[in-house]
Amino acid sequence: MITKIAVENFKCFEKEELELSYLNLFSGVNSMGKSTMIQALLLLRQAQEQNALGKGIYLNGKYTGIGVGRDLLFTNAQENYIRISLESEAGICKKIYRYEGEADFLQEIFGEKSGMSGLNLFDEGFTYIAADRLGPQSSYQKSHYEVWEQRQLGNHGEYAVHYLREHEMDNVDNEQVLYEGEPNHRISRQVERWMSEITPGVAFRTEDYGHGNMVGLTVHQRGTAGAEYFSAQNVGFGISYVLPVILALVKAKAGELLILENPEAHLHPKGQRKMGELIARAAQGNVQIIVETHSDHVLNGIRLCAKRNILEPERVRLFYFDRWEKENGSESVVVPVVQKPILQKDGRLSFWPAGFFDEWDKAIDEMY
Repeated sequence: MITKIAVENFKCFEKEELELSYLNLFSGVNSMGKSTMIQALLLLRQAQEQNALGKGIYLNGKYTGIGVGRDLLFTNAQENYIRISLESEAGICKKIYRYEGEADFLQEIFGEKSGMSGLNLFDEGFTYIAADRLGPQSSYQKSHYEVWEQRQLGNHGEYAVHYLREHEMDNVDNEQVLYEGEPNHRISRQVERWMSEITPGVAFRTEDYGHGNMVGLTVHQRGTAGAEYFSAQNVGFGISYVLPVILALVKAKAGELLILENPEAHLHPKGQRKMGELIARAAQGNVQIIVETHSDHVLNGIRLCAKRNILEPERVRLFYFDRWEKENGSESVVVPVVQKPILQKDGRLSFWPAGFFDEWDKAIDEMY
């Protein structure tokens, strides 16, 4: 498990480090570094898959596209290098890269890597689900390599339906995510039960189209008239957007790393809160999760799990990415600041940063 990530001269950060645990929630002001910290991890994963981890980093690839060197270097950097460091229980991975403004590959000029064998970022259990997931489709891609060899759903959920079809009879490994009261522990049934928190009584069928290397998904809602299954293309964005996220959480095993961006997209408030609960349960089962979210409902789902003793609060790290004005000579500049409230056993926070999911309270104050 990654216990610390640190960056230097990296995009909006001159220097920043975060101590991580099992459940790490990134929230806050736009363009203040949430995605930046995730990109640091994705660049290392990208380099590892491109057999370049000891040579340098490609700035554009499967997981992230940054552009060229000048898009990566901190604007007011005093020195022309970029550093990314990771720590785990077993060792350290420290990488320093030479800055080249027009290059899309930055050469490694210093590397230290010890005791990092089996780290979840570089292991096959790594899963990344981006914010821009696929909407409703008439058919979905198949990939034997991604689904069987890599156990991946695709960064945009493009292989989620194929994965669901191929692994629907697998039993869920993480007992913490099992839906309460459901005796069937197979992945397909567990996904359906968690999806029912968004669309009650939902059931899925997958169909291998054979030709064209595509697979189809049809959806039925129990309790409606007839037994007809409809194409996923005709049941709205909510199901298509959330299916890869729920599948990723249900299939994840202890020790694996799951990075989720905006899991609440296209979900109603109850669905967002239940998403927070599922995330909390997966983390209690020793899955390491980094989630970027703008949803107070997701946070509240996590807080409720702490209050109900479903989740140990010590497993949670909350990071609020904010901006502060700082005097710089005769002018003031905006700098990113990461505040770190602590989740307590009763679900409360040690302190509540200004702007941290408090817009509801502000609106009520203005209304009354």
